[in-house]
Amino acid sequence: MTTWIYQLTVPTVRVGQSVKDTLKAWLIPQRVRGALRQKQHIHVNGQAVSTNYVFQAGDQLELIFDAVDFRTSESHYTPNAQVTVPIIFENDDFVVVDKPDGMKMHPHAPHEADTLLNYLAADFQARHLMSAGQPARPYMVHRIDRDTSGAVIVAKNPIVVPILNRLLAQKAIKRTYLAWVQGAVDKPAGEITTPIGIDPHDERRRVINGIAAQPARTYWALSHTVYQNSLLRVQLDTGRMHQIRVHLASIGHPIIGDPLYQPETSATRMLLHAATITVPLPFDGGTTTISGAIPTDFPRQLRTI
Repeated sequence: MTTWIYQLTVPTVRVGQSVKDTLKAWLIPQRVRGALRQKQHIHVNGQAVSTNYVFQAGDQLELIFDAVDFRTSESHYTPNAQVTVPIIFENDDFVVVDKPDGMKMHPHAPHEADTLLNYLAADFQARHLMSAGQPARPYMVHRIDRDTSGAVIVAKNPIVVPILNRLLAQKAIKRTYLAWVQGAVDKPAGEITTPIGIDPHDERRRVINGIAAQPARTYWALSHTVYQNSLLRVQLDTGRMHQIRVHLASIGHPIIGDPLYQPETSATRMLLHAATITVPLPFDGGTTTISGAIPTDFPRQLRTI
């Protein structure tokens, strides 16, 4: 059975706090906290301690995680070194990559190997990366559509996956997108709150108030308008499938090049780019904002569609 060992010096902010309260604050799931306690897998300065232990300045903490502690412990993506994906941020726990448009996030069938996670599996392997005492493997944290480019978080170990998922659920991870839309937007900013569900006529699509509609909230701000096309900065408060695409189309400003929601276009790609991610680093690592370069095929001044 695979075991991951996470070692760190207890952050100053946790001095005087119990192990129990610290693990909760770090958003480690209850079932994983229970496994650490029951197996005596919490060590301070080389000795097993209870969750009632109160941290002292300079304490060295070691947490031991077994594969059975996690809902998804193993990563089995076939390595594919044919494509190198730009990495725009990296630490011991995760990478943020700059996904090109047209690249799938993960395989949908066992034989598929032409996805972001396959390419990262090869990259981690070639660089002999380690994470929490084991060879680093790619674990999906969130996704963006195949036709969307930009910043995506991919974990290197299963320990941080539920932590990052909880940060997403708490809206502590902020994602900002750039979108060129059709038409001259006549307000400086806005908010779209209509529910999104499945299109009853095409299960690939999502529509306002469709089948099994879920609440959705999108914020947008106008950057500028050029030749009846507008560049928007967009932030999500929820993460529904195709949310930005559906919401912008619903207010009469579909994303240029969108094959599902604005199909009549000569654009060579969908002009939606995940430009920036702000993420609190797990285990009191502070907060960082990560931005990649704007793709060369994503125009700064759109003159024609």
